[in-house]
Parts: sequence; C-alpha cells; structure tokens
Amino acid sequence: MILKAAAATDVGMRRRGNEDRYALAPEVGLYLVADGMGGHTAGQVASELAAESSVRAIEHLQGATSSLSERLRAAVTSANRTIFQTAQQNPEYAGMGTTVVAILAEGERAALAHVGDSRAYLVRGGRIRQLTDDHSIVGELLRRNEISETAAKEHPHRHVLTRALGVREVVEPDLAEITPQDGDQFVLCSDGLTGHVDDHEIAKVVSELDDLQESCDALVDLANHRGGEDNITVVVAQAAV
Repeated sequence: MILKAAAATDVGMRRRGNEDRYALAPEVGLYLVADGMGGHTAGQVASELAAESSVRAIEHLQGATSSLSERLRAAVTSANRTIFQTAQQNPEYAGMGTTVVAILAEGERAALAHVGDSRAYLVRGGRIRQLTDDHSIVGELLRRNEISETAAKEHPHRHVLTRALGVREVVEPDLAEITPQDGDQFVLCSDGLTGHVDDHEIAKVVSELDDLQESCDALVDLANHRGGEDNITVVVAQAAV
C-alpha cells in the first residue's frame, strides 16, 4: 500500500503564532499532526518536538519485527519523554504539552495513534467516519450523553484536555489498526479545523477535489472564513492498494 499525502497549516485569524506542526514522512510511512499548548513559544516547541521525535523513532524502528501499533506506541512514548524532559530542564517551558494524531502505514495495514483532541477521519465512498475519540472534558461528556453535539461546540471547557503529550512522565495513546481500501482518504487535523467545519463538510471537500493539496487548502480556507479562532492544520493521505 502507498499513501500519497498533502498538508496545510495556518495561524488562523486570531492567533499571533502557529503552535501546530505536521510531519509527512512517506519514506517510513508516517503522517502526523500535533497541536501544541503552553503559551509563549512553549506550544510551538512541544509540537515540533513531537513531530521530530516521532519521525526519528519510526526511522530507528524500520525493519523491526514489532507490529505497526507497537512501533507507533514507541514513537509516541519517545515523543512524550522528549517533551517532558525538555520542560523539566527548561523552566520557561514548564507545563508545555501537545496533542498528537498519527498514521503509520506499511504493507496492507495502517496503524493509528492519538493523544488529545486532534482527530483522524476515514473518508470512503464519500462517507466519513471519525476514528478517534477526543481526550477532553467535552469529549467525555459527549460519550456519557450528558451534553449534545450543539452544546459541545459552545461549552466553556471545550478546549480542556484530559490527556496530552509531555505533561506527565507517562502517557497512554489510543491505538488501532485497520486495512485500508484503494482510494480511502485519511484526514488528520487539529481542532482549529473541527471547531468550524462539520464532518460532512470535510467529507464533501476531500471527495469532490481530486488534488490532495487543494483539499487541504480548501479546508483551511473554510475554517478561516468562519472565524479562524485557532491555528488550523490538515493532512490528507490517500491509499493506493
């Protein structure tokens, strides 16, 4: 299986700096989005460390007999340790962290890992399915059916995470493995996109545009048109089996 991919990131309409990062590493089959937090430059440092450390870890594990999920877990663990130790050694970065959502593809399989509220979607035949559950207070409330989707969009704690990379010495990512079909499209994105663009709109854009870069740019433009309250990052990867 081959994944061809494109990405776009934008500071948005309200922020001064971009704390999002993405990684496209087709040579090792890794595709990733990270959304940093921590104020000043700390969020940018955290997300950059997450991307760089994850790619290095997967490169180091090339040819290993471990499963895709095990390799991706090792990459997330390495990124978490790097961010946590950097924050411990540099007081100006105290408390920094980041989300991460990543796909690792090899052979006929793909593994998915995520921590935080950046999301992964699968678009197949024009229909979209969210592959990740948000690690956030609002995500927990939704799963317990205590609030509606509409209420979630305006909840005062909608950006408060229950899990993030780098905040604690140990973190547990959610992991899954799937067998993609030819033409499947994976959308990885930060909440700067999903805060403004509904799932069915994401599916419509990536299904109707043949060019992956055009899809990424169109989604970023749509989020900005609707207010662009946060940084916006999108990766679209398409499977050729």
